Formats: sequence, C-alpha cells, structure tokens
Amino acid sequence: MAESKNLSDKEYMELGKKLQQFYDSGYINKKQAILFTFYKGIAAGFGGLVGGTILIALILWILSLFSNVPLADRIVNELQHILHTK
Repeated sequence: MAESKNLSDKEYMELGKKLQQFYDSGYINKKQAILFTFYKGIAAGFGGLVGGTILIALILWILSLFSNVPLADRIVNELQHILHTK
C-alpha cells in the first residue's frame, strides 16, 4: 500500500490557492460545481442515515441476545419497551 504523506500548513495553503485559481479560471462550470456539491451532500446525508440505522439495528439485535443475562435483561427489556411503545 502507498504511504500517506502528511502535508504542512504551507503546502495546504499552496494547494488551496492553486484550486482557487483553477476554479476562478473558468475551466469549471460554477453552476455544475454547486449542483454536484449539493448532490454529494444529499448522498452523504442519506448514507449516514442508512448506516446509522443499520448500526443501531445491529446493536439492538446483539442486546436482544442478552435478554436472559441477569443484569442486562432489565436494560434490554426497557429498550424493547421504549421501542415498541413509540
């Protein structure tokens, strides 16, 4: 695998200036860039929502396996009660 190179603050500033110059030069359609960024944000939000839902479902499923454990059964039963009543 390739090693990741840590950039200094000065290198980040130079990269940012170059990107700004490229953007300002007109090679990029600004309307398309904004629309692409909007779609990218929607996709990231949807992915986070789906991923979070799957993660919570997995955690609840794993907790349900401990319903017969003496100390954990109260917590699991309370969580199941909360989820079923709402």
